[in-house]
Amino acid sequence: MIEPQLERSFGAGTLTLTGVGMVVGAGIFVITGQAAAAYAGPAIVFSFVLAAIVCVFSALCYAEMAAMVPLAGSAYSYTSEAFGRKAGWVVGWALVAEYLFAMAAIAIGWSAYMQGVIADFGLHIPARWASSPLALRGQTFETTGTIVNLPAVLIIFLVTLSHMAGLRESGRFNALTVLLKLSAVALFVAFGLAHAHVANWLPMVPPVETHADGSSAYGVAGVLQAAGIVFFAYLGFDALGTAAQETRDPQRSVPIAILATLFITTALYILVSLAMTGLVSFRQLKGDAPITTAIAAAGPSLGWLKVYVGVAVTIGLWAGLWPAVFATSRLLFSFSRDGFLPRSLSAISEKRRVPRNAVILGGTAGMAVAGVLPISLLGELVSTGTLLAFGAVCAAVIRMRLRQPERERPFRVPYWQASSTLGIASCVFLLLSMGTFAIARIASWQLVGLLILGGSALLGRLEKNTVRESLL
Repeated sequence: MIEPQLERSFGAGTLTLTGVGMVVGAGIFVITGQAAAAYAGPAIVFSFVLAAIVCVFSALCYAEMAAMVPLAGSAYSYTSEAFGRKAGWVVGWALVAEYLFAMAAIAIGWSAYMQGVIADFGLHIPARWASSPLALRGQTFETTGTIVNLPAVLIIFLVTLSHMAGLRESGRFNALTVLLKLSAVALFVAFGLAHAHVANWLPMVPPVETHADGSSAYGVAGVLQAAGIVFFAYLGFDALGTAAQETRDPQRSVPIAILATLFITTALYILVSLAMTGLVSFRQLKGDAPITTAIAAAGPSLGWLKVYVGVAVTIGLWAGLWPAVFATSRLLFSFSRDGFLPRSLSAISEKRRVPRNAVILGGTAGMAVAGVLPISLLGELVSTGTLLAFGAVCAAVIRMRLRQPERERPFRVPYWQASSTLGIASCVFLLLSMGTFAIARIASWQLVGLLILGGSALLGRLEKNTVRESLL
């Protein structure tokens, strides 16, 4: 009996929309403002330029590996192909952090914008059920007195249900939300720049400030630190790689979608950063809905835009959340397929042709994180995972070029020696610029991953011994 296979539903255009939908999500609507408020000020524009330059090298390497290895799992599959299964697991576990925490961050952003929309109509959710019970002040956790961010939990639940309906059905709705979200971005940029105050951009790089816990912000170091934080914005590239097994002609479609997504989203981030910091002092952008905060500062003349953007973002953040749930479930599917997690997670439903158990597990984990952790921490965790994955893909290109120089490459990185090396170096540089706290947290996450890997190996040996004993 032939096992059911994943449905190949994506083309280059649909895949690009998916990538743009993932990149233009919580990164542009939430993290941009928070990184400006906490680290870079108006110089967040320079942070995005730096992150984009780093991303060019990584995107080219992603395109080559995606064309060579069109398998679900993306950087995980590429690293496994180049360096072996254990190295693949380390990168794959970093990707779990990337997508799991991105899912939660997007959901928290959705919660904030949704509450702003219903507040315009006089409706309010009790505060203790509408925000995270933990907050991050500098590098110190504080309790907020709330219980759970219930709206964030519920939106992940709904997106998870949409995935259970099948890829084609949920993908069509996702494409519509991307277009709506992009219309809100375009209007915000046009009217935001028209109403911007030059004084809000000065000084472009704020002077250095030191927090009570010893951490610092602003200055050139703050711009570099923000570049690492906002790297979260570009995680959509890896989501495109995870879709390879569900894409028509992946050797052609995936590289096109990756590069198109990079150029479109970089331009949007720079313009949104300028508009946001031009409308209001960057220090006021630390909330979970900074775009509506910026619009409100422009006065009643843009009241209509605040309502439209709030509604469009509330609906449109679905388009960012949808690929995050998708990528998380496909990573779990790949881990299971390769023997790292229970086999039940790689089972594909015959009717809908989706990895149902992997979708349920990924969605449930996302709900648990979104309900409790603050978005300021989540953005950092996503970026560290993204930088590790991007650097690993650049290293995989070098390894495969040296080991298999004659292998067919439908897309080839130009000047691969320089591009790949610069990609690795720039990812390491941004990771180090994020500071010791961020590095310590991702190291702790990797330690958990190694414990899971060891437990998986132990269970595998026990299963083999059980089978051997039953045959004796």
